[in-house]
Amino acid sequence: MEKNIPKQVEGKSLDCFKSVNLSSQEEATRFFERIRSKLLDVNRWNEITKALSATFTIIDASGRTMERPVQKDDYIRIDIPGPGLPSAKGYDWVQVEGIAETADAESARILLILRPCPDPTQELTDTAHFFKRLATSSFLVQQKGSHISLHYAGRNEIINTDNESMLDNLRNFMVGLGAKMGASFPQWKALVEGLGDVDSH
Repeated sequence: MEKNIPKQVEGKSLDCFKSVNLSSQEEATRFFERIRSKLLDVNRWNEITKALSATFTIIDASGRTMERPVQKDDYIRIDIPGPGLPSAKGYDWVQVEGIAETADAESARILLILRPCPDPTQELTDTAHFFKRLATSSFLVQQKGSHISLHYAGRNEIINTDNESMLDNLRNFMVGLGAKMGASFPQWKALVEGLGDVDSH
């Protein structure tokens, strides 16, 4: 499943890890199921991170807000703290590129991959995100025996300044530079830590 995380080609990469040892395989299986449901409950991610956090909203292809676990091809509208993207009404957008799951008697895995995309509620074709479309955000959760590991992998993080709007490009440069300088690390770190926090489940 690690090999299914998109490869790093150019730009910056970011990794956050957490591992948890439970007292038994049964307990680990139950804990994995709870992490899985929290991972797919994207609308509640900001409740997991607790600190000053972006808010995430699942939007379907017709632009409706969805109150359900995220699915492949869904869009996720992101409202990050700080200046928003002018052409996309202040939001950044990613699309769920894939959700892969495997399970057998001793182990289970889920991989969620997100990729920057245009704002699906508008006609614009520009990527509505401070990173280019080449960038991906992947979450990999694995349970093996009584051990659980979580991995966030940001890949090919290149600042998106190719949009038609100069204001968009300026904003993306500022926010993207902040993210490259490490501003996005606390956000993803807090989410990984929160998902893997035994006490909060």
